[in-house]
Amino acid sequence: MQDLPILKVFRHSGFITASVLALIAFNLWQLSKTVWLGAELAREPVLPVVMAKGERLGGQDAQYSVQTLLSVPLFGEKPAAPVAASTEVQKDVRKSALKIKVEGLIAGDGESGVAVLSYSGKTKAYAVGEKLDVPGSVILIAVYADHIIIENNRKQEKIELDKKTVTRGVTAVEPATSSSTMASSRLSSAGELVDLNNSAVTELIGDPRETLKNSPLKLARYLSITPVNEDGRIKGYAVSAGRDPRLFELIDMQPGDVVLSINGQNVADMTTTEVLEMLDDTSSFELLVERSGTILSKRLEL
Repeated sequence: MQDLPILKVFRHSGFITASVLALIAFNLWQLSKTVWLGAELAREPVLPVVMAKGERLGGQDAQYSVQTLLSVPLFGEKPAAPVAASTEVQKDVRKSALKIKVEGLIAGDGESGVAVLSYSGKTKAYAVGEKLDVPGSVILIAVYADHIIIENNRKQEKIELDKKTVTRGVTAVEPATSSSTMASSRLSSAGELVDLNNSAVTELIGDPRETLKNSPLKLARYLSITPVNEDGRIKGYAVSAGRDPRLFELIDMQPGDVVLSINGQNVADMTTTEVLEMLDDTSSFELLVERSGTILSKRLEL
């Protein structure tokens, strides 16, 4: 199957630097303390186990695996969503009568992709396979360039991209076939390219990739990332300037911007290890960002 086009929302221009991704990873473990503390307080109290002096739990010294800890979803397990009996998209799927608006799309390879949907005044980003926050049993099963396929009570239905959104500047862009074509596409659609290796950035943080791999804590001075909750769940991460605002001023971000997903994965469901591996294994990132109620799709190139 050929790669599907990526639908980009270009109402606002610019790129997000890799430091945003690194700060998400850095803040995961720090923020998890507060989240887990709240979860523990909500549980029924459990009496502590009294152990004799010198007694060891299980007869062994306590040992902790760092890799095991990193692989744990730090903000809790993702709520289980009903899985469709068959995710194969049928032919001639009828249009849905549900009052769901498709505000933005990032098409994937059939098993991935993100759709930004509005229903009853609420706008949320959903990954393929997630249950929609609407009455009944409705699951997102496919994301394409101009429409989505849902399963509504075991029947497949189609919802097209909102035409008003298209007139506001949503365009479908075919994947670039070369680096020069990609660069040209970025410049023409986004308007301004932020070079992570320019002197202004390197003067602050050094080599961006080396800093991300070896000294991510250094970025905490320049950027602050905090979780955003909605209906009791982590929705994404708000980005703002740190104690030193210079780096924040060099990138095209605004206070209150909320990062919702990275390469089709909801950031609320990502572990620290997954974020770091993504930074290490790829040099191209597609981010969904919410800004003042508008969903933006931004491409990051390391």
